[in-house]
Amino acid sequence: MPRLSARLSDEPEGKLIENALNTVCLAKVFKLSDLGACVLEIPARPQDYSLGSSKQTLRRKVKAAEKLGIYCRPVHDKDEQIALVATLDRAIAVKSNPLYREQDSDHSYLVGSGLWTVAFAQDGEPLVIAVTPRDGEWALLQAFVSLGETQHRSDARYLLTKVVVERLAVEGVRHLVDTRSPSQLPNGLRHFQRMLGFRIRRIRMRQSI
Repeated sequence: MPRLSARLSDEPEGKLIENALNTVCLAKVFKLSDLGACVLEIPARPQDYSLGSSKQTLRRKVKAAEKLGIYCRPVHDKDEQIALVATLDRAIAVKSNPLYREQDSDHSYLVGSGLWTVAFAQDGEPLVIAVTPRDGEWALLQAFVSLGETQHRSDARYLLTKVVVERLAVEGVRHLVDTRSPSQLPNGLRHFQRMLGFRIRRIRMRQSI
């Protein structure tokens, strides 16, 4: 399995990514970085992410979302982030699939963490939330949550992924890593990630110079 090298700083977002990669996730012995994490390679040119035959589904879903008037924008205001977290916690509590349902969740730790990018319906209703702390060439997919189960929210996930990746590319990020090991992902989510370009990679962490 290919091994990547991650140089992370001692800044808060660097430590957040390091802690995620050091998570013990199998038999309470092996770290995520050693077993292999789901990593998306981010191109230097933002527009390159959507190119190629492997991204046909991505392009089709993005067009479908845009036809519905769905749009994405950064969310910097902490009060808006707090309101979105409350919406997120309510949405997770009523998920129809028990694999995604979580009662009494508290995602307030996401407020003020990393880059917030949110997909909205044409009328301004929030559809999907992405939170991606970054440090140098690395970013962490700390949260990527649909606030419901409708088709337009499904399409919005693809548009949001494209916008997040392009935004990270501009920031100089080259690797986006999920917080969960591949073995923890439901089949549907694992398939979704592969269509987006995520691949399993082991990661060696090195001290930033």
